[in-house]
Amino acid sequence: MKFWNVCWLIALTAFTVETAQSGTLYKWVGQDGKVSYHDQPPPENAGYRVEEKNLGGRDKAGTDESAAAAEKFPIVIYTTPKCASCDLARAYLEKRKAPYSEKNVESDPKLQEELKKKTGALSVPTITVGSKVMNGYMESLLEGELDQAGYPKVGSAHKKENGEKPETEDR
Repeated sequence: MKFWNVCWLIALTAFTVETAQSGTLYKWVGQDGKVSYHDQPPPENAGYRVEEKNLGGRDKAGTDESAAAAEKFPIVIYTTPKCASCDLARAYLEKRKAPYSEKNVESDPKLQEELKKKTGALSVPTITVGSKVMNGYMESLLEGELDQAGYPKVGSAHKKENGEKPETEDR
């Protein structure tokens, strides 16, 4: 009898852990650039920039491709809080479902020095895809670098979900 109770307890725990890990994580960025993470969005008109992350496992097509590309060609974006080009670059990376690390250089001397060593200047956004460095944001340039690195294209996730073959270019 104890054996079956233990089995049920293990099964129930495994189910609970899976559901507890799914959900949405909200990254709140304050006007001063401070970042905090929460399981709920901030109150409206609170002055936070919010980024939403789905924690529901591998429900997005293209995640495996993104992970493989990210391992070989990690993306890092150097930003400041009040930067429209940074926001555009971030939005494009999210649209491509490309995982990236963000480094806020506004008030961090170590990150500023790191950026100067990589590029020779303090310019945001600066985006690195592997060893390639891009100063500023130009969608077509970033698109080409992500394509070369093997990140999934924008439409490929939708097509895979529907069983369609993603478009490929003949080269």
